[in-house]
Amino acid sequence: MNTSAPKTFFSLGFAIALWLAAPALHALPFADTVVSFTPGNSSFPDSIYGVEDDSGGVYTGRSGEGVFDARAVTALDGAVLGLGGSAGIPGSIILHFSSGEVVDGPGADLRLYDTLSFRDGVNVEISADGTHFMNALFSAGDLSYFKCSLQQPCAADVDIADLQLDAFSYLRITAAGNIVQGFPEAYTLDAVEALHYRSTAVPEPGTLALFSLAAVGLAFVRRRND
Repeated sequence: MNTSAPKTFFSLGFAIALWLAAPALHALPFADTVVSFTPGNSSFPDSIYGVEDDSGGVYTGRSGEGVFDARAVTALDGAVLGLGGSAGIPGSIILHFSSGEVVDGPGADLRLYDTLSFRDGVNVEISADGTHFMNALFSAGDLSYFKCSLQQPCAADVDIADLQLDAFSYLRITAAGNIVQGFPEAYTLDAVEALHYRSTAVPEPGTLALFSLAAVGLAFVRRRND
């Protein structure tokens, strides 16, 4: 009795289901959720946090002095959020990768993009649970360099190889190492990209359907063999 067809059906369906359901290790996701934002406080009247839109129409959120919009920091589009407080209390923002976690891989694992003017200073902390953070990067910046743009972003890379944390999904970014520079003040964040990423998304209904088909194929093969 020829059971090669059902066996082939089962093997193919099961393999596809496993491939779709397994946590995928890939790059390119951006931090997509703002957990909290605490704007910096400066004593200089022309230095304030806010959103600067140089996206050429790609960004559709709000912009201006004293404005916060999460859309400015969840896509690499030329719209930045100046955290504020470079000459006073530094601004800080907590971001989250909602569908997975950044993992350790060859070289840098995380990249922050500053796409406006000066290479601003920044401090980066990471966390697996959103509560307990550890230092991952400090950069004093370089205010003699003022060519950061969407075409030539100023990137700050984080490598977690030497840290006692093999994966994380939260990060806290705090303005650091700057002098007064007017609006938008302090670190100007455009987006945060995971360079090594593991998805933890729940399998979609289509994936579960493939598992069901594979199970039906296995049952059919056993019945034919009996």
